[in-house]
Amino acid sequence: MDPLRALQENMRFLCEDSRMLSGICVAYGTKDAHETARFGASSELLLGPGGFIPDRRRLAEKSLFDLASLTKLFTAVLTMMLVERGRLRLDECVGRIDPRFAHLRAVSVFDVLSFRVSLETSGRIDDAPTREEALRRLFGVRPAPTPAIRVYSDINAMVVKYVVEAKSGMAFSDAVYEWILRPSGMENTYAAVPESERPRCVCYNYEHRIMRSRWILRADTPRGVPHDPKALRLSMGGRDLCGHAGLFSTCGDMVRFASALLSGELIRPDTLREIGRNRTGMPHGDGTYRQYLGFLCFSKHPCQRLSEVPEWMGESSVGLSGFTGNHLSIDPEQGRFVLFLGNRCHGKVSHILPPQGKTLVDYGLLEDGSGLVLWPDGRRVPSSARYVYWKDARLHAPIAGRMRELGWL
Repeated sequence: MDPLRALQENMRFLCEDSRMLSGICVAYGTKDAHETARFGASSELLLGPGGFIPDRRRLAEKSLFDLASLTKLFTAVLTMMLVERGRLRLDECVGRIDPRFAHLRAVSVFDVLSFRVSLETSGRIDDAPTREEALRRLFGVRPAPTPAIRVYSDINAMVVKYVVEAKSGMAFSDAVYEWILRPSGMENTYAAVPESERPRCVCYNYEHRIMRSRWILRADTPRGVPHDPKALRLSMGGRDLCGHAGLFSTCGDMVRFASALLSGELIRPDTLREIGRNRTGMPHGDGTYRQYLGFLCFSKHPCQRLSEVPEWMGESSVGLSGFTGNHLSIDPEQGRFVLFLGNRCHGKVSHILPPQGKTLVDYGLLEDGSGLVLWPDGRRVPSSARYVYWKDARLHAPIAGRMRELGWL
């Protein structure tokens, strides 16, 4: 099967056969040329008087996706733009830049940006009863022991947002617009999605989760509202954009962002390579690894199963995934990018944390995480719990073949 046909069939498999995704938009290319494809729906279900009823709104060219953690790359780029312009040094301490971070007065921007210092709050931000309490917990963040395996955290990007505000003299969302969106020609990217544009938003509502004994159905994320619970608590509907999540964008705009980075329009090529350089990753010698991370992103990992960066990209590549189903990898060495904007939350079981002694198979799923979960109300709900492990074979592999055909790889 030729690569383009294989990609199309695999997108259909992910959306229709396995039902891991409601829909997906894919783009790949170079700074000068790209191809895109999309499959599936922006909304499959509505909650009506009788429960869930069909509502298959198809993805379109200008569908707006919740970027989730892809927002972190905007935060990293803004930080490095400040460095390039001489307005920030990475050895400056966070608590001296913004005194509200009283426990970070000896912690450098570099250490936070690169995950070299782990951070912890007194309580979960998304569980705070009010926005004011959530902010109190965030500004009270402290250094914590570095975990052996999982170092990646939202908190680092949430802190760096305030460094950007202090050093730019602008609200974070204004800095994103003035320094990234406007010069890149990104006219369909929003922190606060206007009411008139919300019908274009992909729906992430009705996400299902199993957290040991708790079976959770979320119904608090209508169109245009951040899915991320911390951003939902803090951002005031996008009026106070967070550093870790909260932006909404189209496939076309994200292609412009990738092209602007690869062409050097936003930051220098050597600066982009610095963002993707591994700062934390290491093997432990027993088959386990500490995560390979750069500046608010994932770096190339020696074990492909654990890598957010496709195997055919270079060592200084930047990789990020968004919980909602997104992925972006940028290879500054070879001038390539790949982008997935998907929806693995809407009407799906997105996360399963089984009680001790149980596995996904005990919920009626296959070992690869696919299948249907019998929900307590009698519905059979598709699982996207291990979608991340399907991307290499189902998406990255045929994309690599297609890029070879086009002479881009």
